[in-house]
Amino acid sequence: MPLGLGKKKSEENEYNFSTNDLLIVFNHEKRTSDINLVTEVTDNAVKVDGLYNVPLEDCEITTGKDGRNFFYRAPTQSIVETERLAKLEMNTVLEQITSYKPPILPSSLDWTKGLLIGLIFIALVVLGFAAT
Repeated sequence: MPLGLGKKKSEENEYNFSTNDLLIVFNHEKRTSDINLVTEVTDNAVKVDGLYNVPLEDCEITTGKDGRNFFYRAPTQSIVETERLAKLEMNTVLEQITSYKPPILPSSLDWTKGLLIGLIFIALVVLGFAAT
């Protein structure tokens, strides 16, 4: 059997990111960092879906070989707050998606349509008798 047959491509990524940008969140107090792929950069925020929603003006931006690197140096409280905002935004989006209700179709024949059809029928009958 040739190599590669019967195997799934391991290089296929489950998620498609529009950028190769990285968000590096550095916690000064704990001396830890978290590195994630950026899902969206807006005029005022850098977003990692479900994890972080960081103000753009609080980031130091550098250019790497694959894309931009957004450094966010913050105390623990600020990191917790950005995580909370990201989760809130994700929950709001999910709530809007799941609260979709299909449009209500109008009933097959309502009173207005019935009256108009009746008037047209009477007008045709009257015109039929007037023509004879």
